[in-house]
Parts: sequence; structure tokens; C-alpha cells
Amino acid sequence: PFGPLFDFGIFMKFFRGWRMRVSEIRDRIVELSHASTGDGEVQAKALGWLNAAYGELMNELMPYMPAALQVQEQLVTNTAGVAVVAREIYRAVRVVERNGGGVLEVVVPEVILAADPLGNATGNPVRCVVRGREVQVHPAAEVPLSVLYVPAVQELLENGEEAAVLLPASHHSALVWGGLVWSSLFERGFGGSGEMGVYRRQWEEAKQRVKLALLGNAGEALRVKPFELV
Repeated sequence: PFGPLFDFGIFMKFFRGWRMRVSEIRDRIVELSHASTGDGEVQAKALGWLNAAYGELMNELMPYMPAALQVQEQLVTNTAGVAVVAREIYRAVRVVERNGGGVLEVVVPEVILAADPLGNATGNPVRCVVRGREVQVHPAAEVPLSVLYVPAVQELLENGEEAAVLLPASHHSALVWGGLVWSSLFERGFGGSGEMGVYRRQWEEAKQRVKLALLGNAGEALRVKPFELV
């Protein structure tokens, strides 16, 4: 809801390429939604809007930069066939049984239940289920694994520095548009009004600009390599 004195041109000139800490991105969302920046409750809500936008954008960006985000861990399952990786798994790229078993098929639990309804299968693992940080092989066995995966993106915290935002600084403004879209959905529940149309159009265009910037140069375009664990 832009006020009558809102100058869109000045806003965009000021906004382009601005480096912002997490709290500054949040406050910009609050300012543009015409809520009081000193209201702690509003600020807490705005951080939620920001994280909703951040999660949406990073989920869409995963296909554009998988190599930059992948982590590989070497670990051993326990006797129940379970191994726990360092981060919550967003997507398992490859799970290898390092005793010569080769690549394990990543499946949903229903597949294992159908193949082994009594849960008493034995032998070398041929498949696995991924849930959160856990990788469970089937048949269950104590085996060494190599797990290549994309970790889930961590939520932004209020005191997060500019480097916590895993995007080039020139694209931080995209998250403000996304935050405004999510504020409209969370607080007012409308999706077809004029102002929502402005927010959503700017949000979709901003997301497209980020994707185009990352295409063909994903590893170098990331301003932070967030998951260098091994």
C-alpha cells in the first residue's frame, strides 16, 4: 500500500545494489507495508515474511547452482542401518555404499514397506530413505556410506549479517519484494488486488534476474559458499 507521496523512481534508484543486513531487509519490508518499524510484533512477523520469501527463492535457485551447494560426507551407519549427516538434507544427490555395494536407490518409505513388509530382509543394502538428517539403508546393515547432498537452507536470523544472505548483494532487494508478497498473503489474505499485482510482478521479475545472473556461472556467482563442511 504505497502512500500518496510515494515516489517509485526514487525508491528504485535508492534500492538498486544496496547491501543490507537481515534486519535492514526486514525493516525495508516493514516500511513499505506502512507498519511501524518500532513495533516488535510487526518486526517479528516481517522476519517471517522475509524467510518465506527467502525459502521460496532459494528453492527455485537450487537447480541453477547445485554444484556450489553440494556437500559430501563419509560416514558409517549403525546396526539399524541409520547414518546422520551434519545438516538437514534438502535433496540427496547420490548415496554410495563404499564396501562395493555401489549407488543406492533413494526411495520413499512406502517402497521399502512394499518390498519388505515384515522388516526382516538381510543382505547388502540396495536402497535408502532420506529424512531430515538421517539416511537409512535397506536392508539394514552397518556399512560405510558416501553421501552427496544439497543441505536445506538455514532461516535468516534477525541479527544476521549481510553475508548470511546467500545471494549476490545486488539481488538483496529481491527479498523485499518477496517479503511484501508474503506479508499480503499472511496478513490480508488477498491475491488479486492492484497492490498485490505490483508486488508479485516485481517479485517474479526479481527472481528471474537472479536466475539469469547465476546461469552458467553458478559456483562463482554465489557470494558465499555456505556449506563447506568437508
